[in-house]
Amino acid sequence: MGIMSVRELNANLSKALARAEAGEVIEITKNGKPFVELRAKSKNRMDDPTFRAARDKLLEGLRKGIPGLTGPATYEERTKR
Repeated sequence: MGIMSVRELNANLSKALARAEAGEVIEITKNGKPFVELRAKSKNRMDDPTFRAARDKLLEGLRKGIPGLTGPATYEERTKR
């Protein structure tokens, strides 16, 4: 993590943005006290094939339901006459 004052950020904005884009988190200080973090925006998780595969597997399991569970599942369904 890098640390910059507001004055340094104003003087070196392009460099700070390049560092943040490269993955560095830059803490911005005002009067010596940190008050803002500059970081690159996180990627869309749906673009990650590992995340997408895990999500699809979870959704398929939810669609199939619990094996062996048949009949009414809720209290209302079981006590309905």
